[in-house]
Amino acid sequence: MTEYCNKRAGNYTIIKKLGDGGFATVYLGQHTVLEKKAAIKFLLEDWIEESDVVSRFFDEARTMERLHDHPNIVKIIDIATVEKCKEEGLPPYFIMEYINGPSLEDLIKSNQGFSIEDIVKVMVCALSALQYCHDQGVVHRDIKPSNFMINSAGDVKLTDFGIAKARKNTSKTGEGLTLGSTDYMSPEQALGKRDLDYRSDIYSLGVTLYQMVCDRLPFLGNNPNEIALKHIQEKPVPPIEINDAVPQKLNNIILKAIEKEREHRYQSCDEMAQALIKLNEPEDPQDSLIGNFDLSEFPLEDHEDGFGGEFDRSSPSHSTTKKFAVRPPTELINTLRTILIVAGFTVLFLLLFKAYYHFTQAHFVLHTTPPGATVIINKNSVGSSPLDISLPPMGYLITFSMPEHATETVYFDVVARQNLVINRKLLELSPSDLPGFVSSIESLYKKIGRLPDEPPKTKREMGDYEHSLAIVNSEWEKLFTQLSENSNYEQFNNYFIEFCEKTGNLDRADRYYEKLIKTQPSSMIYTFAGLVKKLKKDDKQALKLYMEAWTADPNNHCLLNKLGDYFIDDQKPERARQYFEMSLFLYPDQDEIHKKLDLLK
Repeated sequence: MTEYCNKRAGNYTIIKKLGDGGFATVYLGQHTVLEKKAAIKFLLEDWIEESDVVSRFFDEARTMERLHDHPNIVKIIDIATVEKCKEEGLPPYFIMEYINGPSLEDLIKSNQGFSIEDIVKVMVCALSALQYCHDQGVVHRDIKPSNFMINSAGDVKLTDFGIAKARKNTSKTGEGLTLGSTDYMSPEQALGKRDLDYRSDIYSLGVTLYQMVCDRLPFLGNNPNEIALKHIQEKPVPPIEINDAVPQKLNNIILKAIEKEREHRYQSCDEMAQALIKLNEPEDPQDSLIGNFDLSEFPLEDHEDGFGGEFDRSSPSHSTTKKFAVRPPTELINTLRTILIVAGFTVLFLLLFKAYYHFTQAHFVLHTTPPGATVIINKNSVGSSPLDISLPPMGYLITFSMPEHATETVYFDVVARQNLVINRKLLELSPSDLPGFVSSIESLYKKIGRLPDEPPKTKREMGDYEHSLAIVNSEWEKLFTQLSENSNYEQFNNYFIEFCEKTGNLDRADRYYEKLIKTQPSSMIYTFAGLVKKLKKDDKQALKLYMEAWTADPNNHCLLNKLGDYFIDDQKPERARQYFEMSLFLYPDQDEIHKKLDLLK
């Protein structure tokens, strides 16, 4: 990774690196005249050619400028023009206020604990900043402890608007593109929904608050997809059950903030802030519903007695003169009325729920080649392919298995009323063409070995050489045809590329994969085309091809493993770990990947 220390960015000298992210890196800079410190955020060079990422990077700067006036939001100082960046030999960057203090994440990890007063102060400041964002039409979408900085005066500052989305600008993120930190992600964000609003930020802040009081996250898992699924499906353990020092009112505030349904959460940051401010206020005293009265002070009036009959005060010894049918006690009538009302509402609720459930179902049509594969959805066997099934909207891990065939696993976030058609080809564990392909490689290797290092100089020897060379080229074409017919098999691609690397023919492999991309593009083809570029030290093109493979099929575990290897070589272990974990989420039985992951911990 390129280092920028001691270079000039505008009027600032770059001093040291402060931290890395998925798209950008931040350095500390000092003004050359005023000696004032600032934070300088650079777009990673991997993404400079990606116009969508560059546009989002500049959007972050514009968003921060819109929010400039709030005291709890990090301020932007300047942004470099494209011409200025080229002149300075730097990637796109902008300059921000420097916060000389820890992040909230640092404080949580310090194990010092938080008092109720600390919690209220931090959260009220955070909610004030978020309310201002929401009032300006900005949803942050990446609320987490590391994005709250605490300055030397103890003030909280919200930062990192890299994936924030304004209501007027929704083109840069689409449905199914899940951005944000999985540990703090709202259920609707985990589902990849487009219509995220301010309540998604409230959920993420609720998770942050949960972590502050419990010293752990509400949902834990072995990989990001597993955690995302828990955000969608599982109920959190109430904080008061983890930490008995948590007041009941604070417990209730946290659980309300992280409700699965947006409508059940706080409907504004101000509402949540008011609940926290009132945390230590006593409950309002309840007025007594029944006072103490002296019945002797009230005049008697004519009335119907509870057992029937008319009472005549003028003649104490006179009995009732008119008989009435006996009425049931008032308490019984009220009880029966309540039961009927509750039963009516229950029936109505069940009917409405059934209608809602039917209306929101997603429709799956599952096919495999060959048919007859066992279909397992979220660890439950549901039948065999082909299968037509309706399920509620949520995240689904779908596995297809068949004897003597490699298991295929896919993960989909499904929205209401979505129609999803999934076709998967199950590959043989021992493909019948593989021995012939290996034999062709061995034969070609021998023929290449017989060729002289340099073309002969005599005419007679040249004729023999050209004849042998023609045979070798014919064998290459035969090998390429065999590869084309089995291009979705990982084994064939691995053997082919290992052979090309061993014989110094990576350029030839590069040309072959370019042909395959034109004639039969697939996630597997893009993956191994990217691997060839990586072996040729063309990392930029390798990453681009890997991204094409991701677009074609993000469930390709071979691709995920190659991405993990790529980022290990690029010295980005956190990103490597994420791809390996995702691969193991889909396919747990990968001993080699488990070992690589252990080395990254």
